[in-house]
Amino acid sequence: MTRKQHMLEPLMASLLTLDWEISPQTIRKFEKELEAVKEKVGDDPHSRKLIDLTLPICNYLRVRKGSADPASMQFLHQATRTLHSLRQKQKLGGGEPTERIKKLVHNFRDLMADVQRINSTLDRATIAKPSPATTKVTARKKGPARKPAVPKTGKESPKAKVFNTIKRYKKGIDIASLIKITGINDSTVRSIVYRAAKEGTIKRLRRGVYTVK
Repeated sequence: MTRKQHMLEPLMASLLTLDWEISPQTIRKFEKELEAVKEKVGDDPHSRKLIDLTLPICNYLRVRKGSADPASMQFLHQATRTLHSLRQKQKLGGGEPTERIKKLVHNFRDLMADVQRINSTLDRATIAKPSPATTKVTARKKGPARKPAVPKTGKESPKAKVFNTIKRYKKGIDIASLIKITGINDSTVRSIVYRAAKEGTIKRLRRGVYTVK
């Protein structure tokens, strides 16, 4: 008789691979498994909260690479074990699920602060700097008839470029196509898409395919 696979087995397997080798491929594989689990847990607030805390660690690992704090992998293992306990409906040590999650974050507060700094930096990187043409002060002309200066349009930000590209594809577009069309690097596109989906400005049609709401 074939054993039924638990929904978290692929996630735990990808975590072991990531623990063995931190690379863009293993990070992305772990992200995909997290996203797949998030779809399966439905409206369970505790499971979704754990996944939302865990996903930003992937961006942290991309940026830090070999200099990543070992606590990052410890956090991923503890969060995954806690998620497994929730899905198995086991009694969690240390109180109710909400308290367990708070304790997990508290134990890794220094790591979470670094993760927050990195994700804030990635967010700021998606905001275009004003073009010199838009900040140049227009010289005043003498004379009675003075027309107001018309500001020039600045360069489209990566965030706007990704959103506008998704908007053009009513049936959805995948990450690889977004990267190719926009010319924006992989990690920036994924960060923009992740946060836009979390904010509700875009929606996920199926695994890795997004459209506007």
